[in-house]
Amino acid sequence: MKLMLGYITGLLLLVSISFADEFSYLEKNNNNWLQIYSNLLRAQALDDEIKSLEKTVQKAIGKNKLELTQLLKLQTSKKKILDELPQSFDSMLEKITIGDNLKEITLIEYLLNNQKNNYAIQTKKLAFVEEEYFEALKHLNAELKLASKREVKDTSKEYQLQMALDFFKSAQGLLDNKTAVLKHMQELYLHELKSYESTQLPRVILNIGVIIFIFMLFHLLKYFITKRIENEDKLFKIKKILNITFFLLLLLVIIIFNINNIIYAATLVGFIAAAITISMKEYLQSIVAWFHLSFGNFIKLGDRILIHVNKHPIIGEVIDISPFKVTLYESINNTTSVQLKRAGRIIFIPNNYFVSNYVYNYTHDKMKTIYDLIEFRIPFSVDAQKVEDIVQEIALEATERYMEVASKQFMSLKKRYDMRSRDFRPRIHLVPDAVEPCYILYIWYVTPYHQIMEFKSQLSQKVVNKFQEENIPFYIK
Repeated sequence: MKLMLGYITGLLLLVSISFADEFSYLEKNNNNWLQIYSNLLRAQALDDEIKSLEKTVQKAIGKNKLELTQLLKLQTSKKKILDELPQSFDSMLEKITIGDNLKEITLIEYLLNNQKNNYAIQTKKLAFVEEEYFEALKHLNAELKLASKREVKDTSKEYQLQMALDFFKSAQGLLDNKTAVLKHMQELYLHELKSYESTQLPRVILNIGVIIFIFMLFHLLKYFITKRIENEDKLFKIKKILNITFFLLLLLVIIIFNINNIIYAATLVGFIAAAITISMKEYLQSIVAWFHLSFGNFIKLGDRILIHVNKHPIIGEVIDISPFKVTLYESINNTTSVQLKRAGRIIFIPNNYFVSNYVYNYTHDKMKTIYDLIEFRIPFSVDAQKVEDIVQEIALEATERYMEVASKQFMSLKKRYDMRSRDFRPRIHLVPDAVEPCYILYIWYVTPYHQIMEFKSQLSQKVVNKFQEENIPFYIK
């Protein structure tokens, strides 16, 4: 068919080149078929004219060549504009999209009939195109009849109209083929729709019915449990268990109903698992973190830890590690005294927090002592060496018993990690202040984690009393 159309088109165009400027009688308002045919003739005529001009320009000289060159550019520009217009009947029929393959019929497709509606739309489009086609034929026949009745015969025009009619009649095969394909696909779709209605639809309705029954059953259970249980904590836990059971049972029912279609069941389970993962992301992360906390052995019950939440320090003893949260008892220490100004609260931290945040453990393994710090401001006029000796003597005497304890605890820690030996003697540093004309006296000392505030108080009093006895001026910023 396409070869035949190409042959007829080529023959017609060769004959009609001389009539390239007289195509008005081939056109009719708002008729795409005639407009496309006219575009095709004009494009071919311009092509031949451009080729002829190119040969003429090569032979021309002087002013004549310049004029011909300008004319060639003008005709080339016209051809570019014309090439943007449709010049093939195929381009018009391609807008009627049918599709080669049918989509799988699902419950949503059965209820909405999307493909059926699409076929109806395409059928209307095809009917409109077909109507335009017969209008074009009618117009060409009318023009040919008028041309043949004239006293002065225009044989070229009659021949061109006859060739146009032959071309259009041969193009009717395109319409017939498109109509046949659309009808075939529509019948195939209706057959698949009836097949789904008689085979798969009853099973889908049964599945939905069972799911609705389970849903109603669980809501009834929740209703009766809410009426009978008054303890809110117990009620909350039972509701949570019921929700988890509902989701698991629902997942099991869906798998059972789709067990015959393994791929569909696996895909469905994948979608459900993805939905559960997205909706319960934090809970799943907490459960994974719970395993990490339980078997990682970096935090255990009784440990004192420090974490930062929104840049605010939280410190306390671990009193419970559950699948979803770690519970802390806020203790009295330097942090709560200086920054928080309160203590004794119960703090709940989601387990997923411990996956991607820093945790400071005061009591890891058998290490139950930490370094604490006391600061004083000492004027430059004071004998720095004397101050250092006095503080060193006081701190050494006060922490001697804790130094031995810390050394023994450190040996246990050293067995687990690659660490150098340490001396837990007090560290005394006098550093010039960058702002004020004085020294900053840093007193680092080791102390049990649960006696930080008590020992700080005792050691501070001893240092202050000794400074007063020795008339050493000091102040605390």
